[in-house]
Amino acid sequence: MPGILATLGPAFVWAAVAQGSGELIWWPYFAAKYGAAFLGLLLPAALIQFFVNREISRFTALTGNGIWQGFSKLSKWFTLPLFLLCFVNFLWLGGYASAGGTALFELTKFPTLVSSKFGSLFWTYILIFGFSLVFIFSKIIYRFIENFMKIVAAVTIAGLIFSVFHPQVLAAIPHFLSKLFNPLSVMFPKNWDTGDNSRLVTAIAFAGMGGFLNLLYSYWMKDKGVGMAKYTTKVSGFLTKQKETPNQNWLKFSDNLKNQRRWRSWLAYLNTDAFVAVLINAFTAALTTLLAFAILNPLGVYPKGWKITVVQAEFFRLSFGSFGALLFLLVAACFMSDTWLALVDGVSRQFADFFTANTRKKTFRFWYYSSLVFLILVTLITIPFAEPALLLTITGVISIFAFVFYIPALFYLNYIKIPKVYPKFVKPKRWEAIALFLTWLFYFTIALIYLLTL
Repeated sequence: MPGILATLGPAFVWAAVAQGSGELIWWPYFAAKYGAAFLGLLLPAALIQFFVNREISRFTALTGNGIWQGFSKLSKWFTLPLFLLCFVNFLWLGGYASAGGTALFELTKFPTLVSSKFGSLFWTYILIFGFSLVFIFSKIIYRFIENFMKIVAAVTIAGLIFSVFHPQVLAAIPHFLSKLFNPLSVMFPKNWDTGDNSRLVTAIAFAGMGGFLNLLYSYWMKDKGVGMAKYTTKVSGFLTKQKETPNQNWLKFSDNLKNQRRWRSWLAYLNTDAFVAVLINAFTAALTTLLAFAILNPLGVYPKGWKITVVQAEFFRLSFGSFGALLFLLVAACFMSDTWLALVDGVSRQFADFFTANTRKKTFRFWYYSSLVFLILVTLITIPFAEPALLLTITGVISIFAFVFYIPALFYLNYIKIPKVYPKFVKPKRWEAIALFLTWLFYFTIALIYLLTL
């Protein structure tokens, strides 16, 4: 069994990226604007992603390949439209970087005498330039991202826990918990704004990573070297010389007692890592939502526009004074920006995996860096044209439908195709199939309700 530090590798990256979307913005938004109306949805939406993550990581641990290698072995009439949806979804990654820029502008008040939009964009471009250097100078990119995410996540969790002990927050906890652990308490408030329909769908999708973002788990597991991925090439920095092995088919192993014990160990690792990821995510999402419920809701303020990560500074201002507010803005800037960093890296891996599986003419490294340059340029181009909230909402809505489309593909790969060519002991249990079906049904229902409310 891997040690605890190894276990908390991809889990921390996953949780930290998730904290930069749903936890820091959308769930606090609804708690601040509508009070307890939707609190009962938070835990189901957060914890149910466990079943998606374990299926994604199961495929990579068994085959040593990224998940798009698996999807590409299905019908092209399924894979190509799915990839096109994925491609469109990630054209709006700039929302994460610009949300970080809003926090830094509020923190520094520089440049002076400019609008919030101009100041936010100024810092966004600086952040993009700074974080882009990671891809040039890192020896192994994943290692840097994992270590950086651990630090940011730890600092933020510590600050959130400290803030909870403020008397105003403590007084709100009993009512908050009574709604949080009661999904039946969910109801549309009388002051419901129909413009929030898409944001609610986004909040549900981003209670964890959300849609195509969950597929990144496959590539973090791959570069972590879990299971058969131990024998595959890892992505190095641009300046690091690397001999890349050719794109491989699914790596296989024989049916014997030794490999059966190994698979049980890997499966325990996958379950533990996926559980730790969603648990950290649910815990911090509950904390940020509690703070918004206790502090922002009575004030009648909520995250929006070019100040989407700014109003939450009131969490820390209440506990630490002006220094606390400044500290939060700094953390928020890191959170949103390193979310952009991790996503640009992970999405480049998705694109590279798809192209190497379907073209076979260039290496994974070639497609990775080509995709990376493309996504950075797209970020630079798209961020001036819309507020961060709009860009993130677009990805959130697409993410719900992504779950609906690709979860059946995960089922086919792991429950039908793989058991035909791998030892019988890797076949999932029946309860796992039922859990995955119920997960798909949850997202299908949310998507259907959204369509009916358009």
